[in-house]
Amino acid sequence: METVINPQTDSSHMDHDEDRKIGEDELSLSEFLVPDTPEIKELKSIYTNEYEYSEYLSEIEFSIAEYYHNENRKVTDKDVIKALKNIKLNRNKPISFFERPLEKKIADSLVEPLEESPLTDHEFTLVLDYVLWVIDNRSWLKDKQAYIKWITYVLGFFSEDEEKKYESQFKKFASKMGVSGAQVDMLLMKREMTDDFFDEEDLFEDEGLLEVLGPDEIFENDRTAEDLETGFFLMEDDEKFDFLLENGPDYVNLVQSYVLELMEKDGFEKIQEFYQKFNEKYENFFPLHFIMGTVYIENDPTLAKFYFEETLKAVENYGDLPKSYKYEIKQNLDSLIKYIEEPAEKPEEKARSSKKGKRKGVSRKKASNEDDEIKWL
Repeated sequence: METVINPQTDSSHMDHDEDRKIGEDELSLSEFLVPDTPEIKELKSIYTNEYEYSEYLSEIEFSIAEYYHNENRKVTDKDVIKALKNIKLNRNKPISFFERPLEKKIADSLVEPLEESPLTDHEFTLVLDYVLWVIDNRSWLKDKQAYIKWITYVLGFFSEDEEKKYESQFKKFASKMGVSGAQVDMLLMKREMTDDFFDEEDLFEDEGLLEVLGPDEIFENDRTAEDLETGFFLMEDDEKFDFLLENGPDYVNLVQSYVLELMEKDGFEKIQEFYQKFNEKYENFFPLHFIMGTVYIENDPTLAKFYFEETLKAVENYGDLPKSYKYEIKQNLDSLIKYIEEPAEKPEEKARSSKKGKRKGVSRKKASNEDDEIKWL
């Protein structure tokens, strides 16, 4: 006898699932976490304890691989890094806050395991940090999708033809890097990873491919700021502070990232401390003055104006800049300062100006790139 499903019952079940999903979206991931203990706070990493956290790691990895394979073949490792960073930074906000598809997919995937077996807040951040570390450990492949393709391959999403193509490309590049066949098999999960295998192949010796990288190794002189993004993010706040105080002029993007991250946390006291110490050490470093101006332009326009004026002074005294570049900077800064100085437009004035319409076809005379044709101040 054929089983008949009651449409009303099935519809109610679907409605219930939908209601439950909507309810979860209004919760934050932090609400599924439990308080840290003194012992947990001592943990620096889940490295070597991955098995204990495999349920959460597998959800993140599966979400990334599935998103790449089924939804967006153009997503990059850098996109994954940004998604994980955003989830970590905003774990106390409703899940509906995560609007980008990859972020939403990862956040949604973590709800069920956290409901069943909650992590502490610190453990949760360590899980995300571990995935970031794994991404960094694949950066030697010199591919914008090095980690994404690897995890998609390992989890079996690729077709047979795609697998063969990936293995061929992986082995070809690995051989150029001097990676042994046994190491390649291990990276491709082709051999059982027993203790004897690791000892025999010396994978974790000084020159081993999978050596755990600390800040000193991550920030080798020949690595670019883009390559360093993951390693920098994995540092503690004090380590970031100290690193940038020593190396900031070489990594302006990381300085900006650090200051903006502090701003998002309302860490303005720390921003001021960093600015004062950095400015004492690297006087007239105009990029930091400018970054400070952008940080305060909404919260404290007067202070922002001060930093933009400091930027102007520093640029004037910076001898190595071409005059054309100085001119362009000055034009931009003058516009920002003018924006700050102008009083807010009254509603009736705004309405009148909007009725006048905009002039079309207005050409602007371009400044020459020749240094001797442009007068700086």
